[in-house]
Amino acid sequence: NAVINALAKSGEPGAAARAERVLHNMVNRLRNHGGNDVKPTTINFNTVLDAWAKSGEGEAAAERAEAILEWMDRLNKSGNTDVKPDTITFNAVIDAWARSGCKRGPQRAEQILNHMDELYQGGNIDVKPDTYTYNTLINALAKSGDGGSAARAEEILSIMEQRYSAGDKSFKPNTRSHTSVIDAWAKSGEQGAAMRAEAILTNLRNLYENTKDPDIKPNVYTANAVMNACAFTKHDVDREEALEMAFRVFEWLDSQPDIKPDAYTFTIMLSVCANLIPKEDAPVRFESAKMLFEKCCESGHVNDHVLWKLKLTVNEFEYHQLVGAGVETKAQDLPQPWSRSVANNRKQGDNRNNNWAARNRRNRQ
Repeated sequence: NAVINALAKSGEPGAAARAERVLHNMVNRLRNHGGNDVKPTTINFNTVLDAWAKSGEGEAAAERAEAILEWMDRLNKSGNTDVKPDTITFNAVIDAWARSGCKRGPQRAEQILNHMDELYQGGNIDVKPDTYTYNTLINALAKSGDGGSAARAEEILSIMEQRYSAGDKSFKPNTRSHTSVIDAWAKSGEQGAAMRAEAILTNLRNLYENTKDPDIKPNVYTANAVMNACAFTKHDVDREEALEMAFRVFEWLDSQPDIKPDAYTFTIMLSVCANLIPKEDAPVRFESAKMLFEKCCESGHVNDHVLWKLKLTVNEFEYHQLVGAGVETKAQDLPQPWSRSVANNRKQGDNRNNNWAARNRRNRQ
């Protein structure tokens, strides 16, 4: 068990395949020799499935995950009561397809969810779909960017809302549910995508204001997803409204007492200026970029991505006027307070990684 856990959590190339080999050895040893010392359980299988889902090996990983699910089912039907697919099992397989990056990923993820629901409706309470299941499917649809995927993601959100309203708390949509649907619209490239994105944010804001439920509180990622939908609006008919919308959402985010713009917010908003404000309106582009860059400096979120987007928005003279240095300058060469929040976030990430590494070393001892 410890070996499988360590391999699954290592994130090393080939770790999922090695963890699966250990699992095969456990099953073979149990079959050939009996005994409970290495008896595989659903938890062991789910750990290996999660490793495949997060392995980064695309469609092949998803196919391996699905094969393991089928293997678990065969073992259970042959009398092994310690191995039985559950909700976590199916969620891991759906996650593998969501992360696969292949064209059939969303369709396969939805087929597996539908199979889960059929099993649950048939009386198998161990495989009941939940919020995570639906969020993972929405994420798969968001990543695909195919025509109709965003609308389907929003339909899935509506199904969650209907089942939750009917009294089933397992289907409760949360902030991630809404943010992923917004992301699906942002990546769709469809006409009216930004408007749909803002409408979902507005609905989420209203829901939170009415309930004060922390599970549906909009956050910086939700706002960023809407601004991203605006920044990459592809249809001329939407551009003017998308520009207004992006700044409206930015102002809302900036006015909140407990959530604030991050470095990605400023990167997106500079993309809004570069993409949606005509180059002929150079004074407007400059003033908008100036406002954003000054706020970025004040909040300590300047990084190389922000500087790159600024470079695309203003001319070289204006860039020097704002930054006080040439266009080749890196964020590390600028005043440290301008990047203090970026540095703090990096340190927190390093601390989390160090803590995980220490736990991993203890597990191996």
